[in-house]
Amino acid sequence: MDLLLTRLLRFLARCRLLLQVRLQGFRRVPIPLRRRLHAEQNSFNRWVQDHYAGASWSTLVLHEPVVQPFLDLLNRPAGGEAYCGGVVFYNPNVQPTLRHFRGRRAIDRPLTSIASEGQIPLRLERRQFWCGPLAFHFGHQIADFGSRLLLASLDPRGGELLWCPWRSGEHWEELQPWQQFLLRYLNPGAKAHRICTTPVQVKALVVVPQQARMRAAPTAAHLEGLCWCERSLQPRSNEVVYVSRARFAACTNAASLLGAYAAEALLEKFLEERGVRVIHPESISLQQQLEIYLGSRVLILAEGSAQHGLELLGVHPHKKVLLLCRRPQREGMDLPLRARFPNIQFVEALKAQWRSADGETWNGLALLDWSVVVKAINPWLISPTQASTSLGISS
Repeated sequence: MDLLLTRLLRFLARCRLLLQVRLQGFRRVPIPLRRRLHAEQNSFNRWVQDHYAGASWSTLVLHEPVVQPFLDLLNRPAGGEAYCGGVVFYNPNVQPTLRHFRGRRAIDRPLTSIASEGQIPLRLERRQFWCGPLAFHFGHQIADFGSRLLLASLDPRGGELLWCPWRSGEHWEELQPWQQFLLRYLNPGAKAHRICTTPVQVKALVVVPQQARMRAAPTAAHLEGLCWCERSLQPRSNEVVYVSRARFAACTNAASLLGAYAAEALLEKFLEERGVRVIHPESISLQQQLEIYLGSRVLILAEGSAQHGLELLGVHPHKKVLLLCRRPQREGMDLPLRARFPNIQFVEALKAQWRSADGETWNGLALLDWSVVVKAINPWLISPTQASTSLGISS
């Protein structure tokens, strides 16, 4: 009897949390934005039904499914798979919720059996919530693989959050600090995490659809949850902040290109002299990054994985955000950030781009027209003539 009462009280507490999140989210997410997000999601839902035999894009509860650890991930440039592993399908053509999308394109290779013949999966009796791959790549983990977690955490039903690692720690203490923070930050329901490295068979598996897809706007429910998660942060007040790649991609030799900007070190020095705070996100914690982003009035970012940290924040209609693009922008790349920061400006000032030794443009070197960049940043902060002279680059 005491056990039943305890479970009931926990369920009611989770229901209360979900209600609080929705009420605050309703206040934080403007009605026009909410309507637009619902319209975009309904459009995608109809597309899914048309392409997957009428199946709906909704939360599933699967009984006795098998989950296969990932066989390949983020490996398409080298001829591998972008997403291969996870829940084993009985029919990929009618199970869209299990697929992995970018925009309206499924980029996964569905598995219909486990890879190791004769291996008996470990059975899990407790309810599990499928979260996806736990990957080594900061940007992809947030923008590509992590969006099932938040609503799974808020689900009033009890259970564990199920992950399969890829080139990542296999136990909590082996995870990178940013991974540990991310899994705590997006888990307001405080469910336990389970990291699985061998095939498992689950008595009941809850599968929440992707709530954020690359090249698509997030769902309204996901944004509401993020607005709640922000409550754990302490904003660090700043006027103007520049998020630099100059140390991560130092551009001193071929190995340090990594998607570099020519003369970025000079640009950040120039900005610092004019009162702009320059940060190098790889040198501070993810929590510190978010608190700086939250407390700044103007954010200027060099395009890169660090920008995906902004996708962990809710809606900020008055914050000014400028993204300095180091490559041509593909359709839909702006949607995740534009939903959160309607005042965002994508500064496309690319003059030339050199490929790196591996032949990939995103690992190469970008030369920008600095007069265009400076004009976008702030005409009264820096004059285009001063910038061109100081950076040693003719516009």
